[in-house]
Amino acid sequence: MKILGLDIGDKRIGIAVSDELEIISTPFGVIENDEKVDEKIREIINKHNIKKVVVGIPYTLKGSVGDQARKTIGFVESTIKNMNVEVDYIDERYTTKIPLKLFAKYSKKNVLDKFSASIILEDYLRRKKGKIKNAKK
Repeated sequence: MKILGLDIGDKRIGIAVSDELEIISTPFGVIENDEKVDEKIREIINKHNIKKVVVGIPYTLKGSVGDQARKTIGFVESTIKNMNVEVDYIDERYTTKIPLKLFAKYSKKNVLDKFSASIILEDYLRRKKGKIKNAKK
């Protein structure tokens, strides 16, 4: 089953997709978080036969739910929960910093957003396979 990974921001949403075996996360792209975002996500879900969506939650450094985490959860509740897919959350702290260091020469945020989504999904896939212990679910 393919899994969709999302890095939800106020302006853009980074997207990654897993392979059928749920082993590899591939950066897919970036969509604008605008009035057509529901249609765009639904189209990706249908086109790629997605059954699960993993959403990165930006917890605070202390691990609590802050304003941005509440916005992200609200977005999921109002948008993705109505798309007949299973939704899972994962802690996304530092996922933007990792691609920023790896791809420092790229100044385009959309490059960083899709790689952030891929790191979120990759982290989820590893935790699911039991390769990382003490994972938050």
